[in-house]
Amino acid sequence: MGGYGSGRPQEKHTVEACKVLSAGMLQRNKLLREGVFNFATLTWTNTATGEDVSSIACLVYTIDATRVIRLYYSITETGENIEYPVRLTTTPLPWGGVRWAFLCPGGNCGRVCRKLYLPPRGRYFACRLCYRLTYTSSQEAHKFDGFFRRMRITPAQAKDIFG
Repeated sequence: MGGYGSGRPQEKHTVEACKVLSAGMLQRNKLLREGVFNFATLTWTNTATGEDVSSIACLVYTIDATRVIRLYYSITETGENIEYPVRLTTTPLPWGGVRWAFLCPGGNCGRVCRKLYLPPRGRYFACRLCYRLTYTSSQEAHKFDGFFRRMRITPAQAKDIFG
């Protein structure tokens, strides 16, 4: 009893349900650049209501060989204060300048990524692979495949029938 795959399926979080920390956005807002010691507060806003949902404080330090962004935030449910560094890296661009990225702080990942995600009930920002995040569109793309197989309908026939 209780072998592999038994029990309730794990809840799959989507990228769209997460808070996103984007190196591109930080770079466009001039927070990520060489020789900076800067402090900023980032805010997530509910697009439907326009109200602020949550915020995070960031301390950016890119002087000499040290390139790090220190994140400060609180978990609302537990009241726990979280603080940790995320290392930064750059990639030279062929037309000059650099592209900034994070080194994923999740586990032993260290993957170079442009976005870090904090899923619902998550504690730390990490890359999409660490959290096994998917996109809503990919979850919905094959939603009815099993039904069509049971009905012995090919994808081409399903397209003709259902449009």
